[in-house]
Amino acid sequence: MNAKNNHTYRRLNRYRRWVQALSLLLFVAVPVLNGSGIHAIVGTLYSISIGELDMADPVMVLQTILLTREIYLPLLLAAVVPVVIAWLFGRVFCSWVCPQNTLSEWIDAVQQRFFPKRWKREHHFKFGRNPSAVWYWLIFTALLLITVILGLPLLSYVSAPGIITSFLSQAILGLGVGAEIVLVLAIFAIEAALFRRFWCKYACPVGAGLALFQGRRSLRVQFNTEMCDCKPGTAPCYAVCPLHLAPKEIETLYPYCFNCGLCVAFCENAGHALTFGFGAAGSQGGASRNFEKKPFQLIQVSRHK
Repeated sequence: MNAKNNHTYRRLNRYRRWVQALSLLLFVAVPVLNGSGIHAIVGTLYSISIGELDMADPVMVLQTILLTREIYLPLLLAAVVPVVIAWLFGRVFCSWVCPQNTLSEWIDAVQQRFFPKRWKREHHFKFGRNPSAVWYWLIFTALLLITVILGLPLLSYVSAPGIITSFLSQAILGLGVGAEIVLVLAIFAIEAALFRRFWCKYACPVGAGLALFQGRRSLRVQFNTEMCDCKPGTAPCYAVCPLHLAPKEIETLYPYCFNCGLCVAFCENAGHALTFGFGAAGSQGGASRNFEKKPFQLIQVSRHK
């Protein structure tokens, strides 16, 4: 099949948007089912149990180990599935499941529809470079150090996926709303007014924790210079990247890129120079309460008693 007529990545992004919506609906349905006495699925994006399968955010697992100074095997096993997914496919949790990113993309779509002039200003093409990974890891390291020094579950307070899904659970179950939701609202406000997508790009500990397990053999954006038909010195794919990264600069694209595939889908309509592939090929010529069981417990923000 001719590469230029192959719309694989466009279809992939369509599926991604469906998964985003269904994931958000899932975390609305879970507390509704729990409140009705159905506990087949219990939890939030801090940790979740599906039948006998327990899964936990690796960052929450790390936080628990740091604060308790104990290694609990069932807790480590709960992080296996997220770690394996990150090792194979990179930070796809962020682009496919995370409600913070989903809502940010929806807000961006609303802005494009109703405030097109502002949207064009923000998405106007300008050639850029990827920031140094040093800043990414410095912020994550600082959060870990503060957590240990203060002896508080700080990472729980700044985990937007956990906060959003816990907020939905607590509100639906009538358990009140935690003050942590203020952080999420502040992130949306700051991104809308000042710094577009700064949280996902620089500060989210959940994304950083998953990026730790992304290796040189994981799924990555790859760039073939011979296939690129852009004018010299230009990169329109930069404008479609939600994090304002430079996809052609693949040597510095990670750990920031979360493999949403928007740049690849955009390029699919042109020279097909950007693709996905496994390997580091360079440019080529807190959980909701389970009322009946409690398999393990993370140190996290929760109002459930």
